[in-house]
Order: sequence, then C-alpha cells, then structure tokens
Amino acid sequence: MFDFSVLVICVITIILLKIFLNINFKTMKKLEIENTDMLNKIASKFPEDKKICETILKQLNNSSNVNIKIESEYNSCLYTIYNNTITIGKFQQNYMKIQTIAHECIHSSQSKRTLWSNFIFTNIYLLYFIIILILTFLNKLPYANIHTCILIFGGVIQFILRMCLENDAMIKAKYIAKEYIEKNKILTSKEEETLLEEYDRVNKIGIPFLNYYQVTMNLIKIIIFSFFTLV
Repeated sequence: MFDFSVLVICVITIILLKIFLNINFKTMKKLEIENTDMLNKIASKFPEDKKICETILKQLNNSSNVNIKIESEYNSCLYTIYNNTITIGKFQQNYMKIQTIAHECIHSSQSKRTLWSNFIFTNIYLLYFIIILILTFLNKLPYANIHTCILIFGGVIQFILRMCLENDAMIKAKYIAKEYIEKNKILTSKEEETLLEEYDRVNKIGIPFLNYYQVTMNLIKIIIFSFFTLV
C-alpha cells in the first residue's frame, strides 16, 4: 500500500508541476528548431568559439586552469569538474552560443565543493537506483519501503545540488553575455538589443523547463521502483 501511495503521489506531482509551471513541450520543440535570418546574421559576427570562451573566462577571472576543447562531433556544450574542462560542440542555434558558453564558464567558476558534491552524489544516486532495481527483479531486496524513502530523500538532495548550480548559471549567463558583447563591441546597439531579447525569451521558457525536467527524472525513478515492488 505504501509503494502504491508513493507511485500515485509522484504521478500527481508531475502533472501538477507541468500545469503550475506552464510546461509546453511543443513550445520547447519549436524553440529548438526556430532560427530567424536576423539572428543568423547577428551570429555571423561572433568570433570563433574558443576565443569567446577564453575572453569570458578572463572576464570571470577564471582563465588560468580551465581547459577548453572544441569537439565538432558533439551536439552540446558542457563543463566537467573531474578534468576542469569546457567542451564546446556544435550549436543548433548559433545565436545562442555566447550565452551558452557563458553558462559553462560560470560553472567553471562555481564552488568546487558543490560541483564535486553534485558529480559524486548524482553518480552514486544513479548507481544505487540501478542496483536496487536489479535486486527487486531478482526478488532479493528486503525492506523495499526503506529503499523507497532513500530514493525520495536522495532525489531531493540531488535536485537541490544540481539546480543550485544550474539556476545560478542560467540566471547569470545573460548578464555575462551582455557584458561580453558590450566590452568587445562585436554588435551594434540594435543587434545587441535583438539578441538579448531572444535570450530573455529562451530563458523564460528554458529555466522552468529544466527545473521541471530534473525533478521529473527523479520522480520517474521513484515511480519505476515503486511499480516493480508492487508486481
């Protein structure tokens, strides 16, 4: 009965959060493929990716130890704490690259304790979920209710760690990008205004979506485990 109640509560929570945060998957999909001629023209004025990254790192006073890798086969841009590296891949929307690179540069300047805690705890949490799921399949997991509670509280900790880092980077990235554009005078005032308006539009949709996505992924783990303890 406990696991069934947990399963129902998790499903209801996902639905309510989708409504309350006004999450629209069609809007997100449209955001991914949308690209206007004006924004393409603005993006053509940007320096090369590595140069942008180096300049923003200096802007953040964090240029000494961070490695920068350009990986054309990647479809994302990310910072990894274990090798202190920003990896820059292809951009689906080139006009987003300054804000996206700024986002990863901010990650590189965040608290190393929090970054390492997020990296280690997230991997332990995922490994724990896989192990208890396998043991449940094999009917070798005693005290399932306790493991459900561990998944719930572990998910809360993992969500807080991850989103403290992500929300900090997402909120600051636009302002770092604005400072970069103004200092380096790569755009006209009108182009800067157009680009920053687009960043605002993307952030207004993207920040709530990422929070919703992260909490939903953790709730889905709990739903999956609770389901298999019932069957």
